[in-house]
Amino acid sequence: MASTSYTNHLGLCAWEGADRPKRMDFVNDNAIIDEKLGEHLINSNIHVTAEEKIQFLNPYTVFSYAGDGAKTKTFTLDGSYTFAIIFQKFYPPVELDTNGNVISHFSIVGRVFGSSSSVTLTSNSIVVTQDSEPTDGVINNFNEEQGQYVVVLFK
Repeated sequence: MASTSYTNHLGLCAWEGADRPKRMDFVNDNAIIDEKLGEHLINSNIHVTAEEKIQFLNPYTVFSYAGDGAKTKTFTLDGSYTFAIIFQKFYPPVELDTNGNVISHFSIVGRVFGSSSSVTLTSNSIVVTQDSEPTDGVINNFNEEQGQYVVVLFK
C-alpha cells in the first residue's frame, strides 16, 4: 500500500508504519518538489539580483580629491548613485567672505531632487564647480586650487 497520509503544504508522502512506499511515490514527490522549488527560484518578485545584493552590501562609496581651480571638474562614477554629499575638508559648511557673500563648502545633491548648490549628479558622473564671482551672494567652492574635498555617494 502506498502512503496513506501526506504533508500539509506540498502534499508529499508521509508514510505511516503500515505503509509500503512505492517507486511512484518517490517519483511523484520529486516532481512536486521540483515544480514548487522551480517556481520559487524563478520568482523575481521575492529574490534579489546580484546587482541588488551588491547595492545592499555596499550602499555608499567615499572618495576624496584635490581641487585644481578649474571652473568645473567632472568625475566618472563606477556605478549609479541616487544622491551625494560633498564637502571641503577643514571648513565649515558655509562662511561669509569680507564682502558678506556666502561661501559654500558643503552640498547635498540628488539625481531627482537637484542640488543645494551648483553640483550636478547624473547616472554616471558628478560635476563640481568653482565660482570666481558670487551669484546672488553665493560663491560655490567645490574645486578650489589645492582644496581638499570628500564626496560620499549613496546608491
